[in-house]
Amino acid sequence: MKTIKIFLASSEELDYDRMVFGNLVRRLDDIYEKNGVRIKLFEWEDYDAAYNDRRKQDEYNEYVRKSDIFIGLFHKKAGKFTIEEFDIASEEFKKHASPKVYTYCKDLMPGEQEDPELTEFKKRLFDEMGHYWSRYSNRDSLQFHFVMQLQLVETSNKDNLKVTEGTIVLNGIPIAQMDRLQFVAGNEAYQKMNNELMHLPDKIEKARALTEKYPDDDDLKEELQQRINRFNQLKEDFDQLQNALFETAQRITAMQLEYISEKLQRAIEAFDNGNLERANTLLDEIAIEAERHVKQLDMDRSLVHRDISALQLQAKTVMADAGMPIQDRIEKTLSIYKKTDEWAEKSALDKEKYIALLYDFADFLRVYGKYEESEKIYLRCISIAESIWGEDHKNTSSFYERTSSLFMDKGDYSKALTYATKALNIRIQIYGENHLKTSFIYDILGLIYNSMNEPEKALEYCTKALHIREKEYSEGDFGFGVSYCNLGLINRNAHNFTTSLEYYNKAKTIFEKNLKSDDYKLATLYDNIGFVYNHLGKDDKAIPYWEKALNIRKKVLGYYHPNTAVSYDRMAAIFRNKENYPEAHKCYKISLDIKKKCYGEKHLITAQAYSNLGLTFIDNQEYDKALQYLFKAEEIETCLNEKENETTASTLNNIGAVYYKKDCYEKAIDYYRRALEIKIKCSGNNNFTTAITMDNIGMLYRKINDYEHALEYSKRALEIAKKCLGPKHHLTASIISNIGLIYKSMGDPQNALVYFRKAYEYNKETLGIEHPITQKSLKRLEENIIIE
Repeated sequence: MKTIKIFLASSEELDYDRMVFGNLVRRLDDIYEKNGVRIKLFEWEDYDAAYNDRRKQDEYNEYVRKSDIFIGLFHKKAGKFTIEEFDIASEEFKKHASPKVYTYCKDLMPGEQEDPELTEFKKRLFDEMGHYWSRYSNRDSLQFHFVMQLQLVETSNKDNLKVTEGTIVLNGIPIAQMDRLQFVAGNEAYQKMNNELMHLPDKIEKARALTEKYPDDDDLKEELQQRINRFNQLKEDFDQLQNALFETAQRITAMQLEYISEKLQRAIEAFDNGNLERANTLLDEIAIEAERHVKQLDMDRSLVHRDISALQLQAKTVMADAGMPIQDRIEKTLSIYKKTDEWAEKSALDKEKYIALLYDFADFLRVYGKYEESEKIYLRCISIAESIWGEDHKNTSSFYERTSSLFMDKGDYSKALTYATKALNIRIQIYGENHLKTSFIYDILGLIYNSMNEPEKALEYCTKALHIREKEYSEGDFGFGVSYCNLGLINRNAHNFTTSLEYYNKAKTIFEKNLKSDDYKLATLYDNIGFVYNHLGKDDKAIPYWEKALNIRKKVLGYYHPNTAVSYDRMAAIFRNKENYPEAHKCYKISLDIKKKCYGEKHLITAQAYSNLGLTFIDNQEYDKALQYLFKAEEIETCLNEKENETTASTLNNIGAVYYKKDCYEKAIDYYRRALEIKIKCSGNNNFTTAITMDNIGMLYRKINDYEHALEYSKRALEIAKKCLGPKHHLTASIISNIGLIYKSMGDPQNALVYFRKAYEYNKETLGIEHPITQKSLKRLEENIIIE
């Protein structure tokens, strides 16, 4: 088992702080032990000999040299032995890159004054070493800074440090209250939001009491709704600001071992004091100076390297600036990352620092939907990682893992599988098959196989990941939420919608407890829950979830993001169900614009967007315009040689539908049959989209009076739909109604009426009496009752 040795040095004036620090380390030891890491703290109190003029100090100095992390605590004094220990640790770090040396200076209270020795020591720290110390004023800030620094040494819990409801937690254990951190306490935007959030609930209750007292007063109702809306929006903004400040503080922590300039120190101090505007002004000045440094690169590379660190920090502070629109923040941060990448390459930045920079850059690009650029950066990361650590190192496996997830996002499942398999082989070799780190790759493999329509393999891997978490986590831990989401998705794709919803609701309980309200992971979960309700024929329950997902995505990910486009697709489908075709057209048009920007013109996902937009022209009976968009989709699919996938089948099916509407039955049946052949190859005979195409063919045979074939295809479609969606789903009911039309055309009104009545009853039960689809089936039933 790995052991991280920590040496804590300070004077006697900080007895309480040393006690707090010791208690923290013991709690962290319990957390990290689960990942095979022990944390051991050395303090001089552990020995019966205190500091004195005899050289017991030499023994302490040996512990300094053997430690992995050296912590120096200072307040008003700088004792000679503490300084001696610091100097030894610093010399060891220069020679062996260990121990990592961190300095903490406690803020002075009113009336307190630091000794000249400490003032001189801090001056030497900065002037000679460019070493920046962490300020702390209380227990929370001391614990927060140390936990972040520990994660730079041992990353096994790196993703588990997060902000939840104003509390920074590690594996669910509280580390610090955000309100007690100086960079938060001094942030005016934060305090203003926090103050308003504290008072709004009382105002809402007063407004609610008035509306109850005067129920007919529309102005009071509107005022109540405005206050509720303001509270919900403010809560989302506040959570986003907390997370952005947290990420900026993490970046500053990562810089503490770097040599920093006086101006960068002032920028960090501005952030520490909560003045983001001042921090960004100073960082802009550094960026201007940096342009000059790059031109003088051959004269002094070290200046450029310092500038790169400053720009990395600015990438975080810009995203933390709640005063800028999200799209402006994204664009400015992108230009900063591009500049740092260019300068790092020109100035031959240390490989490990360079790969950390690229890793951040690639993650940023991926989160904000710039997949092509992200892929290039990830592949560069892999190349550098293999050159530093080799192909079988745990660090290299992390880059394989991230790259695999990126290819998942892009829909390139073959490449995703290749990189995930590489990562899995390394994790098994290092950690074994039943380790938490290995379970993360099982999740990725499960999702890949799910996307490749191999549900049995998908279920095998995701279930294996869940079983590992059951051994390692307590009930309700965030890790369970991840497993429940994955199992919900697998069951959703297998059309086990009830089981899928059970898993998603379990995940929802955990995610809403552990994530901020506008986290994009919550948006994905809400989108999936809406999808399931939609396929259960419960649009009234789907809409609120899809609206929440869309609002989060627009706010957090920006307008031009693939997931934002997905949300617009969802809303378009709802508008089509409600026969609100202009709004459906508007949503599909927005989705197409986003996808073209994200994926380019020649991409399968863009082709699908053209096909979707074509549907709205079919709805409006503008068949020639519909064909323009559908042929554009087919052209892209042909160009990409995508002849056998669901997207191409959907396009062919839609073209067939247009020719059906235009009474061009030979062309229609040709496209329908081609679509059906592809669907059966991709999904087999038991997929509801296969059922829809079969039913389309059945209705086409009805048009040409071939009732035998019409009934054959539509009844086969009905059996598949009942199996996939259930007997009362609105899509199943649509096929039932179509069979009624076939019987009506055959001159069999009694059988027709049986099917029309079934369709109406099922729609009424699942969609409600007022739904447009229910009303349409009622009208068909009433017309045929009259005929009868």
